[in-house]
Amino acid sequence: MDKKLPKKGAPGRKKIHFTEEQLLEAERLAGLGFSEESLCKAVFGCSVSTLQRRKKEFNNIEQYIRRGKIKSITEVSSALFDSATGRNGRDPSVSAQIFFLKNKGKEAGNPWADVQQVENNINLSDIISSANARIIEHKGEALPSAREEIDIKQLNKAKNS
Repeated sequence: MDKKLPKKGAPGRKKIHFTEEQLLEAERLAGLGFSEESLCKAVFGCSVSTLQRRKKEFNNIEQYIRRGKIKSITEVSSALFDSATGRNGRDPSVSAQIFFLKNKGKEAGNPWADVQQVENNINLSDIISSANARIIEHKGEALPSAREEIDIKQLNKAKNS
């Protein structure tokens, strides 16, 4: 019997490893609002799919990006709060107060939060009646095989049930 040896194929591309400098730059740019696609182009020199794979392999990559975003959100939120309350040495800003109240604590039942509620009312009876009318109207134009499949009585029966 012939023993089959494992095939040795092409070694593929060399794995991309990110340096500490790249990760720190990604942290800074993520804090400035750069998307992961932009980080890939500007810092890492790889595709988004490569970054996603590396994030699964090395948890610290995601931590750098998240830390940059959190740091910026904290700084801006603090500046907004200082502006709204007058802690920045100026008079309190009414527009900053309104913005802060509308955007903070939506989950906590904030009465000033902007809430969007969408309601859809669908009357299936009207939809079926409209469909029936279109079928009857175009029955003469239907292909012979399609005529056999259309049973208006069954549609009306389904409508009434």
